[in-house]
Amino acid sequence: MTAAYLRGAECALATARRYGITAAILKQRSPSCGSTCIYDGTHSRRLVAGRGVTAALLRRHGVTVWSEEDKRITNGR
Repeated sequence: MTAAYLRGAECALATARRYGITAAILKQRSPSCGSTCIYDGTHSRRLVAGRGVTAALLRRHGVTVWSEEDKRITNGR
């Protein structure tokens, strides 16, 4: 699955660059999109601190990444 996640991350970055996207709201806990914590990959619902591959790649390239749970997003600020 890692190769598929990496390819998806590369596609997301290409899209961000193509359209000049500077910020993204991604799904927390996802192994691809988690911005502060992700599932550990064992299917045991165990969370670990870290970023998903897409969130990490976008951040490395200057895209601000938030989770849908971020209070600044859910409170409209």
